[in-house]
Amino acid sequence: MAGSPTPAPCQVRSKTESPCPNLAVAEIRGVAFCGPCAREQEAYFAIGEIVARGEARGPRGKPLAEALGRVRRGSAGAKEGVAARTRRGPSGAHETGRPALGAG
Repeated sequence: MAGSPTPAPCQVRSKTESPCPNLAVAEIRGVAFCGPCAREQEAYFAIGEIVARGEARGPRGKPLAEALGRVRRGSAGAKEGVAARTRRGPSGAHETGRPALGAG
């Protein structure tokens, strides 16, 4: 078929030893992304916009922007995406287990 676009690989980590193996389905700012990587990239753009604005609306706005900025800086050099890191176990924030009661 002449004129059919050839599927391009996702460009996430393309110049590393562990490139994303998926085919691109979207282009964001001139870069090809697969579905999961595109969603993660959109989240990073949203975080960047919140941090850039300072998002000081409401009593928790500024702390939220600062926390998102720390998350963004902390994961900038990571090999895995945010979703991969969150599957390693509970953070402690939402654990539902009850503490063991001592005898006596």
